[in-house]
Amino acid sequence: MSNGLTTRTAVVVGATGIIGRAIGAKLAELGGWRVIGVTRSGGTVPGVDETIAVDLLAPEEARRRLAPAAGATHLFFAAYLPQTSWAAEVGPNLTMLVNAVEGLEAVGAPLQHVTLITGAKYYGVHLGPSAAPAVETEPRHLGPNFYYDQEDYLRSRTDAAWRWTNLVPTHLTGFATGNPMNLALAIAVYASLIRAAGRRLDFPGTAAAFGAMTQVVDAEQLAEAAAWSAVAPRAASEVFNVANGDPTRWSQLWPAFADYFGVPAGGPRPIPLSSFMPELAPLWKEMAAKYGLAQPELGSLVNWGFLEFMFAIEYDIVLTLGKIRRAGFARHPDTLEGFFRRFDEYRGARIIPTF
Repeated sequence: MSNGLTTRTAVVVGATGIIGRAIGAKLAELGGWRVIGVTRSGGTVPGVDETIAVDLLAPEEARRRLAPAAGATHLFFAAYLPQTSWAAEVGPNLTMLVNAVEGLEAVGAPLQHVTLITGAKYYGVHLGPSAAPAVETEPRHLGPNFYYDQEDYLRSRTDAAWRWTNLVPTHLTGFATGNPMNLALAIAVYASLIRAAGRRLDFPGTAAAFGAMTQVVDAEQLAEAAAWSAVAPRAASEVFNVANGDPTRWSQLWPAFADYFGVPAGGPRPIPLSSFMPELAPLWKEMAAKYGLAQPELGSLVNWGFLEFMFAIEYDIVLTLGKIRRAGFARHPDTLEGFFRRFDEYRGARIIPTF
């Protein structure tokens, strides 16, 4: 929260999401920041001093509603508006960034830095096998990608006094509710249902996906990198990959997940989660009543198609981390410990049961 030592004012766009929530919490923890969250709803966010409801697709509304953020010195942009195709995503997601930046400029905000959060789709991992490890200088892939349009806008603003950084994270874990595309929560719900049903914890994907190399970034790690990028001179006008650290494989993580949830560990077995898991909704409702869970509706908790997609990736997704470390950000958390910490949080919040 704000205090007498506050010297900077941060605007966090997408403050209720996994990333935005983590950034707000990190800045509050560091101190010296006044944090303003921008969301479509304007709902309260833990650790944030003030929230503003803004439709960033409407430029005039952005200019009007961002007036309380006229003192903003730093912008953290972590919003994403999904669409029906890659091409359709470009327009609205670019518009939101432009209206956030230019809306703050219109109300006289003395912006010093803009931190953009994109993702590994920057390297085309959503299209198929890509460079692994991927370096920040990889050529752009063919076809629409709104990450490129957002970055190009920031690069084009040579007239501005502010500088920018683009952070490119890998698969994300974190704590958030109301976001069904949540890797740590989806795994935790899946494993909890498996235990309640008395089954083995099979990996619901192919053997190739089970053995493929991957990287994970916890929201806390990404938030720490975002806070660093906002004030580090060597981060200005740069693109940095961000991950927890060492690559891993689902085959290495899976036995530890099974042990955490107290179920037998299985191997790869392709399971159509989006078809099979909704059938367990009555079981989840029973579990919610028995353990006093916060969300009895399974369909509102997890997007099974998302988890099915994640466990169908049969190629390596690995990003190099040398550039960000050489620039001064060297935090290197353990991925498995990060999963366990998130599972503990979801148990503590009664999102999943403590058996």
